[in-house]
Amino acid sequence: MTAYEQAYAVLRYDEFQDSSIPIENRMTVTRVLFDEANARAEVQRLNALNGEKGCRYFMQATKVIERSTES
Repeated sequence: MTAYEQAYAVLRYDEFQDSSIPIENRMTVTRVLFDEANARAEVQRLNALNGEKGCRYFMQATKVIERSTES
Protein backbone atom coordinates (compact mmCIF):
# COMPACT_ATOMS: atom_id res chain seq x y z
CA MET A 1 0.00 0.00 0.00
CA THR A 2 1.31 3.44 -0.93
CA ALA A 3 1.69 5.95 1.90
CA TYR A 4 0.25 9.38 1.30
CA GLU A 5 -0.72 12.52 3.15
CA GLN A 6 -4.03 14.34 2.63
CA ALA A 7 -3.65 17.83 1.14
CA TYR A 8 -5.82 20.52 -0.43
CA ALA A 9 -4.92 22.20 -3.70
CA VAL A 10 -6.08 25.79 -4.16
CA LEU A 11 -6.92 26.28 -7.83
CA ARG A 12 -7.56 29.41 -9.88
CA TYR A 13 -9.89 29.37 -12.87
CA ASP A 14 -9.41 32.34 -15.20
CA GLU A 15 -12.92 33.15 -16.41
CA PHE A 16 -11.70 36.23 -18.27
CA GLN A 17 -9.80 34.17 -20.86
CA ASP A 18 -11.40 33.28 -24.19
CA SER A 19 -13.39 30.04 -24.10
CA SER A 20 -11.48 28.85 -27.18
CA ILE A 21 -8.44 28.40 -24.91
CA PRO A 22 -8.38 24.84 -23.54
CA ILE A 23 -9.62 24.68 -19.94
CA GLU A 24 -6.34 23.19 -18.73
CA ASN A 25 -4.65 26.41 -19.86
CA ARG A 26 -7.14 28.50 -17.89
CA MET A 27 -6.54 26.67 -14.59
CA THR A 28 -3.60 27.01 -12.22
CA VAL A 29 -2.73 25.32 -8.96
CA THR A 30 -1.75 28.31 -6.85
CA ARG A 31 -0.71 26.43 -3.72
CA VAL A 32 -1.18 23.21 -1.78
CA LEU A 33 -2.05 23.30 1.91
CA PHE A 34 -2.22 20.45 4.40
CA ASP A 35 -4.98 21.93 6.57
CA GLU A 36 -8.51 21.94 5.15
CA ALA A 37 -9.67 24.95 7.19
CA ASN A 38 -6.67 26.99 6.02
CA ALA A 39 -7.35 25.99 2.41
CA ARG A 40 -11.01 27.05 2.68
CA ALA A 41 -9.99 30.36 4.25
CA GLU A 42 -7.44 30.97 1.48
CA VAL A 43 -10.06 30.29 -1.20
CA GLN A 44 -12.43 32.79 0.44
CA ARG A 45 -9.66 35.38 0.76
CA LEU A 46 -8.56 35.03 -2.85
CA ASN A 47 -12.12 35.13 -4.21
CA ALA A 48 -12.77 38.34 -2.24
CA LEU A 49 -9.50 39.85 -3.44
CA ASN A 50 -9.63 38.84 -7.12
CA GLY A 51 -13.28 38.03 -7.84
CA GLU A 52 -13.82 41.21 -9.85
CA LYS A 53 -10.74 40.44 -11.98
CA GLY A 54 -12.36 37.40 -13.60
CA CYS A 55 -10.58 34.81 -11.47
CA ARG A 56 -12.43 32.19 -9.45
CA TYR A 57 -10.72 30.11 -6.78
CA PHE A 58 -11.72 26.76 -5.35
CA MET A 59 -10.09 23.89 -3.54
CA GLN A 60 -9.73 20.23 -4.34
CA ALA A 61 -8.73 17.49 -1.94
CA THR A 62 -5.72 15.57 -3.17
CA LYS A 63 -3.00 13.22 -1.96
CA VAL A 64 0.70 13.86 -1.58
CA ILE A 65 2.60 10.65 -2.14
CA GLU A 66 5.96 10.35 -0.44
CA ARG A 67 8.85 10.51 -2.89
CA SER A 68 10.33 7.28 -1.59
CA THR A 69 7.17 5.36 -2.56
CA GLU A 70 6.82 6.66 -6.14
CA SER A 71 7.21 4.02 -8.82
